[in-house]
Amino acid sequence: MNRTLAVSLGLLAGILSAQEFKLGSQVTDFSIQDLDGQPVASSTLRGPITVVTFIATQCPVSNSYNQRMNAIYQDYSSKGVKFIFVNANRTEPANEVREHAKRVGFAFPVYKDADNVLADRFDAQVTPESYLIDSAGIIRYHGSIDDSQNESYIRAQRLRLALDAVLAGKTVDQAETKAFGCGIKRVRKSI
Repeated sequence: MNRTLAVSLGLLAGILSAQEFKLGSQVTDFSIQDLDGQPVASSTLRGPITVVTFIATQCPVSNSYNQRMNAIYQDYSSKGVKFIFVNANRTEPANEVREHAKRVGFAFPVYKDADNVLADRFDAQVTPESYLIDSAGIIRYHGSIDDSQNESYIRAQRLRLALDAVLAGKTVDQAETKAFGCGIKRVRKSI
């Protein structure tokens, strides 16, 4: 086996093993940063039901969901659901994330995953991409917020359906869907 192939296989194995939080697995405590660069433990942000959503400032797909994310946040926060919105793009610094959140009128705080450690642990690939965690800390849903970037074509409110099922103590019918959007711009990892 040549050296290039061996290095490539080693990198691939590292990437594949990086995912820790999968559908049906337990999410342990993690740390992210507020937009001032201060570490925040997830245990201080989580509730009986928690949704982690990866978002972006520059992605047109993520931006097309800004008002829908606000609406979901407002509709379900009153039901005890906690939300953790995370920007993991290396190309979008905290000050840009802060200005974007203010400009688009987010009703929720956004956190920074500076070295995409959390995105790697969830294996989040695109923005927006959501993970619903139940009261036992188990991921019960992973995927898209709904099924169309264009609001007039939405047929399935996937995250809302999953939230309603978990709130009712039921199994999520479609526990995993394909998230779509812009790829997360990751920090290059050294070997």
